[in-house]
Amino acid sequence: MRRRQWVLATLLATLLAALLALAVPASLWAGTGESAARCVRLDDRMAELRLKLRMGYSAKQGRLYRQKMASLEAERKSLCRKGR
Repeated sequence: MRRRQWVLATLLATLLAALLALAVPASLWAGTGESAARCVRLDDRMAELRLKLRMGYSAKQGRLYRQKMASLEAERKSLCRKGR
């Protein structure tokens, strides 16, 4: 009788652990993929802006480019783990 209870408890614990393993990582992976994709998009936008900063521009455009670069860097620092 004690063995049957132990086997049943072990089976239930294993089933519960499997259900949790299936439920929790799925939600975490979804967020990780979106976050990684967003970080890549931010990197691409920053690279494009760096190219624009190397080319000729007016003073007004320069101010806008620098403001945009600062906002992109702040967004990347808050969203991505690997801040530059």
